[in-house]
Amino acid sequence: MSERVVLVGYGPVGARLIDGLLPAVREGCIDLTVVGAEPHDVYNRVLLAEYAVGRTDRAGLDMDDRRVAEEAGVRFHLGATVVGVDRHRRVVRLHDGIRLDYDRLVLATGARANVPTLAGMERARRDRASVAATPADLDLGGAPLPRGVVALRDLADAELVRTAVSAGRRIVVLGAGVLGMELALAAAEAGAEVVVAYHSAAPMNRTLDENGGRVLAAAATAVGVEMAHHARAESILLRHDDHGQAWFDGLVCADGKVLAGDLLVLSCGVAARTEVASLAGLATSTGILVDGSSRSWTDPNVFAIGDCAHVADPADADASGRVPGGPSGLVGPGWRQADRLAALLSSGVAAAAPVERPGVVMLKAEGIDVVAGGAVDADPFSHAPGCHGP
Repeated sequence: MSERVVLVGYGPVGARLIDGLLPAVREGCIDLTVVGAEPHDVYNRVLLAEYAVGRTDRAGLDMDDRRVAEEAGVRFHLGATVVGVDRHRRVVRLHDGIRLDYDRLVLATGARANVPTLAGMERARRDRASVAATPADLDLGGAPLPRGVVALRDLADAELVRTAVSAGRRIVVLGAGVLGMELALAAAEAGAEVVVAYHSAAPMNRTLDENGGRVLAAAATAVGVEMAHHARAESILLRHDDHGQAWFDGLVCADGKVLAGDLLVLSCGVAARTEVASLAGLATSTGILVDGSSRSWTDPNVFAIGDCAHVADPADADASGRVPGGPSGLVGPGWRQADRLAALLSSGVAAAAPVERPGVVMLKAEGIDVVAGGAVDADPFSHAPGCHGP
């Protein structure tokens, strides 16, 4: 009898798992059902900024052909969201009333953009523990972001940025991490007027030391990007059109400086989507807590992979229950998790999890090369682990 597997999440990591399970699906060993919140086929989120500035078209984002999976027997529910999980009966309930029975449940729900607390912009559902009632309010909830404010996490956001860039609008990017800097540099090259606001002394402060960050800031300024350092955002200004609709008009900083703009792009990091796991009573921390085989700490029939998965050993929890670490935030580890889980679900044999090494961060920008690895705050005179001698 086929083992029923329900996969919640149809992003790059979920798609990787589908590919790995297709042989078992074709053999009739696995009955696979996929639930995706967006109505689109899977696309490469890493390239959203490229699409937003016109460097690639929609077809350039496509990753897999859903028809191949459907012909193999995989069933898809796209534009759907999970509103209930009964782990005792092993049933997943969707927003439209559909109920999916499972033997194994895999969560690949990814991450959502962090939305800062700014006057004039209510925090949205992404900051609440409640579960969305429909796909439309999966991230937005009852308080959608104001018009002219996006987070560039999906195609809808990318379309808004693409329109602003093609029209040569002024774009304010809040946050100077690697994704924020990539977007700012690409948008400026495409003809938009761009200003980057960040609270630290230099950009990419989690990846570069201050001197390296200052070099990057100077290079960005040289190609037309305005860099606003030590800019602690406090509120946004809104303008109203002829129909009375409010639109973003400017970002107000703590020192009173106003960064005027037509579009605000939030690049303030991400947080794992753990609502479905919490709803199901699964253990969570900064992500859904799983062991090295991606199996939930709470339920051996539930797994999590990708940006929503916090891989840790239960023995690592401290006296207060706090678990160190968190989701990697990189697609490479997520793909490796998907590959190992596909092998486990197909054969029942768990492969040993490799030791994940610190990633190397590369800034993708025309004319500016940045590659960083290691600890930003390391003592240059201390010994590296495993090294000996002076």
